[in-house]
Amino acid sequence: MKKRLLMVSNRLPVKIAADGTATRTAGGLASALEGAELENEQIWVGWPGGAEEEFDDPEAICKQLNEQNTWPVFLSQAELDGFYEGYANSTLWPILHYMVERAKFSQEWWDSYKAVNQKFADVILSIAQDGDMIWIHDYHLFLLPELLRGTNMNLRVGFFLHTPFCSSEVFRVLPHRAELLRGVLGADIIGFHTSSYLRHFRSTLLRVLGKESEMDSIWYGGREVRLLAAPIGHNHLGFQKCMEREDFGEIVAEHREELNGKRLVLSVERLDYTKGVPQKLTAIHRFLKDNPEWCDEVIFVLISVPSRQGVEEYDQLTEEVQRAVGAINGEFGSVGHSPVQFLHRGFPPADLAALYALSELCLVTPLRDGMNLVAKEFLDCQREEIAGRPGVLILSELAGAAEELSNAIQVNPHNTEEVADAIARALEMPDEERKFRIEAMQRRLRLRHSGPWAQSFVEDLEKVPAREQRVAVFEMVPLAKEIAERWRKGATVGLFLDYDGTLREFVDKPEDAIPDSELPPLLKSLGDTERLNVGIVSGRPPSFLEKHLGGLGLTLVGEHGYRWLNEGKGEWELFNPHVDTEWREQIREHLEQAALLTPGTHVEEKQSAVVWHYRKAEPEFGLWRARGLLDELTSMAANLPVTVHHGKKIVEVSSLQVSKGAAVDHLMKYWHTDVAFAAGDDQTDETMFSLVPDGADFYTVKVGAGTTRAKYRTDTSGVRVFLESLQHELSL
Repeated sequence: MKKRLLMVSNRLPVKIAADGTATRTAGGLASALEGAELENEQIWVGWPGGAEEEFDDPEAICKQLNEQNTWPVFLSQAELDGFYEGYANSTLWPILHYMVERAKFSQEWWDSYKAVNQKFADVILSIAQDGDMIWIHDYHLFLLPELLRGTNMNLRVGFFLHTPFCSSEVFRVLPHRAELLRGVLGADIIGFHTSSYLRHFRSTLLRVLGKESEMDSIWYGGREVRLLAAPIGHNHLGFQKCMEREDFGEIVAEHREELNGKRLVLSVERLDYTKGVPQKLTAIHRFLKDNPEWCDEVIFVLISVPSRQGVEEYDQLTEEVQRAVGAINGEFGSVGHSPVQFLHRGFPPADLAALYALSELCLVTPLRDGMNLVAKEFLDCQREEIAGRPGVLILSELAGAAEELSNAIQVNPHNTEEVADAIARALEMPDEERKFRIEAMQRRLRLRHSGPWAQSFVEDLEKVPAREQRVAVFEMVPLAKEIAERWRKGATVGLFLDYDGTLREFVDKPEDAIPDSELPPLLKSLGDTERLNVGIVSGRPPSFLEKHLGGLGLTLVGEHGYRWLNEGKGEWELFNPHVDTEWREQIREHLEQAALLTPGTHVEEKQSAVVWHYRKAEPEFGLWRARGLLDELTSMAANLPVTVHHGKKIVEVSSLQVSKGAAVDHLMKYWHTDVAFAAGDDQTDETMFSLVPDGADFYTVKVGAGTTRAKYRTDTSGVRVFLESLQHELSL
């Protein structure tokens, strides 16, 4: 049986009038999904259009829509002003489209954005069932995935962004950037139109949250979040149906007659400042000026669907476009002919299909665009038998579609001379070249239209494991019960816990990573338990460990196993008193030179190791420098009794005679351990995980992502859950 699919978008695919009358809305998402023909039972959740105060009887409308598997999220005018017109469209929209100078910031808008996202969550949770799939769309609802994650329901959550995702330098302008990123990371799958947007997202996670990721995934919150680039397709089936209508020939004939033998250059877009309509008109002006022989032969038809009417900025844009059109027609027009027609309204799909089919050239030149389905719709509707010859697509290289449509003439929309030259080139292009270009793109588009795109995303959602399988935190509870049961039967238990990245999240300043108020009493309670020994096995120096974790009845192991505090004797002892450390000076000089050349890095010298820290360095440069250091140090250390490893924001050279594994092996024998548990997050902890204790059961846990020998995997919260659960079980 197919799982239910809750489609969640800012706006429903229908607009509800005050009396409850529903009319279908035009829009890229609704149009694309119309042709998907998904087999799942679909429930739409979204804003019905209009303020809540405008509806005569919201409860009756809600009941009416529910019967159609549609659940409205009613918003007051104040909420619309702050959430929609404010934060979503006046803050996020310009930032995501690289137009920082247009972005406005308001704490009230942010508060409204949070409140509306919570309102969406409340509606979803009121109807969601165990096992449902939730597919959230677009920047209006960045916070929603995390709000759904905070419940105990077994929901599979996907998020898809339909705008560009800007570079990290631009995104970091947002005051609440970290909250937005954490919000979207609540999803199990996060999708983008292009690999460029995905790359920018990963870079932003690294620079804002300090979270490293793979190309296709990130380990976050104790689970794997999948990342994918999946360009949306157009509504191929919808346009196919339009072109198969009995009256389609009449519609084509009507528009052909209107053209009166002119060669049609078509442009279709929503009137928005990201679409670059003024720049397009400047290019058209330049083309007509440079090519006067075309003035009476070509007609530019600009269909601009009204956008955000009543908003001053958009009203000004409309006036600017109308003035520019008038100026061009006044300069280059003739009796009975205007070179540019500006049609400020929407068109029925059948009329659009006819115009696409008749167009000799489609001009798609947004300044930025998440995808742009107009380019795909034009290509799909092109039929040589209708227009007489194949059309040509001129496409902005800054539209998401440019990554797919490489056979288009790609232009920089800001370079109006280049666009003008491209128009001339396209009009003079030989039919053979036209046919080759358009057929190459059509083959792909008709295979990867909106149907396969949506079906593929839903299939990926269906493959997401059930909550208890994918949230590693939940594995820690039964593990704690199992170890407690062994303890009740008389077993001696040993816990071996790394500190940074295991008991405590990483922070920018290592000295600030002190235990929270709940950790010391929790560790002391466990350490005071009969036949249970707790060892903190860390890379930290003795001074830090003794200051923050001393006096709790724990065994403290510092410098990755070089020395340990025997609280019975009250002094630090060496595990191996014969460790060779003569190599340190040579290594230290090399690392100090690297620190001089890499801002934000420093060298720490320990008794058995020398460490290069790059936590404060520019993330990508620091990582690149670390990898270079690894190669250099590996060559230098070939004949030295040392090992080189790359840890969390560190490169460390340490003695071969020292390891966490050796320390744990010693303590397990010292304590006569029957059952052991070890948790750690980096390469130094793998020496613990690789132990094969003689006569003892050993449970190993990797904290975070990366290859490991450990049997289990979790995050820092999972380690805390384990310790608290174990404490609870031992007290029963």
